Amino acid sequence: MIVRPVGDTAELAMQVDHAEVAGQLAAAWGGPNVPALEPRDSVLTAVRLHDIGWRHWEAAAQLNPDTGRPANFLDVMIDEHLRLYRLGIDEVAAIDDYAGMLVSMHAAGIYTGRYGTQPALLLTRAPEVQSVVDDFISEQEARYGAVKDGLGVTDEDLWRNFLLLQVFDRLSLRLCLGDPAGMGPMEIVLPADRTLTVTLGDDGIERLDPWPFAADEVTVEIPWRVVPLEGYADDAALQAAVATAPVAQRRTSLQPA
Repeated sequence: MIVRPVGDTAELAMQVDHAEVAGQLAAAWGGPNVPALEPRDSVLTAVRLHDIGWRHWEAAAQLNPDTGRPANFLDVMIDEHLRLYRLGIDEVAAIDDYAGMLVSMHAAGIYTGRYGTQPALLLTRAPEVQSVVDDFISEQEARYGAVKDGLGVTDEDLWRNFLLLQVFDRLSLRLCLGDPAGMGPMEIVLPADRTLTVTLGDDGIERLDPWPFAADEVTVEIPWRVVPLEGYADDAALQAAVATAPVAQRRTSLQPA
């Protein structure tokens, strides 16, 4: 759950909705400036479902024990975080081996600064249980490595699609107003040692260079909920607030720089 404090309220974007937005961006991807998604269906499945395990947590959202506020996804306890990703990886792999491989690599990358490409995205509680995190990374590296070898996927192709998954994830986090780096100018690593620059215009439109989409403009709708920021007696009170909060749609657009 992406939690954005606004005054005495919290604006919430669900992780599963964030992943769906990432999937919309991936479906719109294309053109001469960027590499194609290949195999397209498998990459789209990975992007759209990369956070599917979070639905188990979001069905019973919890408070941050340190603040009493709704827990942001970066602050969830690590044992729970690992459990959610294991569930999600298994679910995606049951649908598509290639997609499961990408989500497994993505999950390991969460704890490695996206394998050094996005060091800003770090989990606040990870250093407290580093040995458990290291075991998870090793587990996933063995898993996705075995699938890669079994499918005959090259290291180059795996790395390209891993980077593209990170692009869609990071863009969607930004559009959902949940990127840890904030809303200043952003650079995201692309394949072939290139960089995607994202800048928010005064008109509220995100501008990208190079332009990576097939259409001249891309617009997405993000489901949004608003709940109180504080004052919860327990997790059940938060869960009731989330369950009864109206769902609004926030439209946001992307255009070429």
